[in-house]
Amino acid sequence: MKPDMRIKMGPKSFPDIKLLDKGQRIDESPIHDLCEYINLRLDCADFRLATVLRCLYEYSHLLSKETVDLMEETTLNFRYFMDEPGEDDMCFWSENHQILFASEAFLAGQLYPDKVFTNSSLGGRQLKNKAKEHILHWLRYRFLYGFSEWHSNTYYEEDIGALCLLIDFARDREIQIKSKMILDLILLDMAMHSWYGLFCAASGRCYEKQKKYPLHQDTLDISQAVWGFRYRDEYDYSRISSGFLLMKNYDMPQVIRAIGRDNGTVVIQDSMGLNLSEIRDEFDDLKDFDTTGLFLWGMESFTNPESIEITLEMFDSWKLHNNSFLKELSMVNKKILKRSGILPFVVRILNPVTQGIAIQRANTYTYKTKDFMLSTAQAHHPGTFGDQQHIWQATLSPEVTVFTTHPGASAFEDVDRNFSPGYWVGNGIHPYSVQYENVHISIYDLRKRRGFMEKERINYTHAWFPAGRFDEVKIEDRYLFGRLKDVYIMLVGRYPLEASPADPSEWIQRGKVTYWICEIGTAAQFGDFDSFVQELKSREIYFDEPTKTLVYRGKHLYEVTYGKRFYVDKQEMSLEYPRLISPYGRIPRKPEEIRIEWEGHYLYLNFDKMIREHGTIT
Repeated sequence: MKPDMRIKMGPKSFPDIKLLDKGQRIDESPIHDLCEYINLRLDCADFRLATVLRCLYEYSHLLSKETVDLMEETTLNFRYFMDEPGEDDMCFWSENHQILFASEAFLAGQLYPDKVFTNSSLGGRQLKNKAKEHILHWLRYRFLYGFSEWHSNTYYEEDIGALCLLIDFARDREIQIKSKMILDLILLDMAMHSWYGLFCAASGRCYEKQKKYPLHQDTLDISQAVWGFRYRDEYDYSRISSGFLLMKNYDMPQVIRAIGRDNGTVVIQDSMGLNLSEIRDEFDDLKDFDTTGLFLWGMESFTNPESIEITLEMFDSWKLHNNSFLKELSMVNKKILKRSGILPFVVRILNPVTQGIAIQRANTYTYKTKDFMLSTAQAHHPGTFGDQQHIWQATLSPEVTVFTTHPGASAFEDVDRNFSPGYWVGNGIHPYSVQYENVHISIYDLRKRRGFMEKERINYTHAWFPAGRFDEVKIEDRYLFGRLKDVYIMLVGRYPLEASPADPSEWIQRGKVTYWICEIGTAAQFGDFDSFVQELKSREIYFDEPTKTLVYRGKHLYEVTYGKRFYVDKQEMSLEYPRLISPYGRIPRKPEEIRIEWEGHYLYLNFDKMIREHGTIT
């Protein structure tokens, strides 16, 4: 059975859970619906099991014996890990799914220590101990490297849902403290990369609706609860984020609240995740499934030269041949290829478009002011295939965002994988993108060698520029200008821009080698809108195609050479960052400790020593 996408992405919790939390009895049929979905082992069943476990731990006394027995049976019969018996279409491996499955296995085993879990034949204590090892690996990697699904306003919700369960119900001091630390870091990341509570940074996994319409972000309820910017009258308790709203045992650091409400002008530079080229140096055993293997799969790296060998070992060992997400691996899962050791070479020759699914390390530059936010993943693997990576975005209001992409097409047709990369999701081919303060530049070269399984490549890039939502616009040849109150934005391409006949917010620039420049200003800087338009139109733009070098003379002199370097006023800009450079603190890569300070408050974390402190600076 394949669920319709609307069912799959449907409720993970239910509105009346908030009444249970107030001690009231409810109509229990939504819990039965969740259990039915979980028992079918459909993708995203783990999202729903988070709610069932919260009900078992906290609300059983308010529920009928029939419902409690059903939840218990569902929990005991579930498949928690890929190495357990069974075949289904659940996705176990992405970063958010890994912590959800592991946290649920831990809490299920803790709740039923003396019972046998029928799918694995493990006792509750065995299941809990197995899950603890997975949890601690996951938490440690997030502390050291940040998130593979960097700045995701979709998947941070799932990470938070899992951590809330552990914080509230894990009877293990190490897991509880370290889960709080990683929740601190997620919320800190959201605080720094949000603009008035809208989490709108460049992202490793972001979808069309969330990019175009910030009020559809999956993390919005969490942002409202923490920072108090109100965009909805009611919280949506049918989401997995209901666990955050109901959480009892988390002490929120005040410094995170203060950073999220800061509306001063700041630059945030951060580094998240690992590049595939770094895996060899970061992991001791490159053949270990539970460390190296799951980290690679957590970054969605399956068919890259660095991952293909361990991928096929895991694929065979865990009998995933019929999983709808992974079944095409059978095309290269040949004994002669595996025994000969030439699989990485074969992958390089085939150049499969699926290499772009891997979410590699991002060095993100975010410029925030009280008037707008601009965010870019600097020089993020230009010329490679993409998937759901969102390279840059300007945010001017809850209704107005601007960005560009190269329209892509998924290699697959099935319901689970046919939406990315897409026309607006991710990129077919990544650009070379850079930013300095209020200016962003992207150069696209679409001439990359064709990839195995790649569909026909679109030879244009396009912009999301919702002209109808601005107070005033001017459109001239290759220029787009917009005014929203006292904020001005320019988007200019190499070639003339075409208005899409199907969508007035889409602007198409044809050509295999193109560029886009975005600059944002205000009335305080430029005076009236006409002055902004005239000044920016007068600025010199020079592009040398053989070297793919762009020179733009604005307030500063910007010089960008595709794939090589970025200069501002003749000074080369570093595009590789430590974990964090910000007004709130500096963090090295692979930190031993983290300290953040702002407005008289601080947060101190030491993962290995299990020290978590926060409060007022004295």
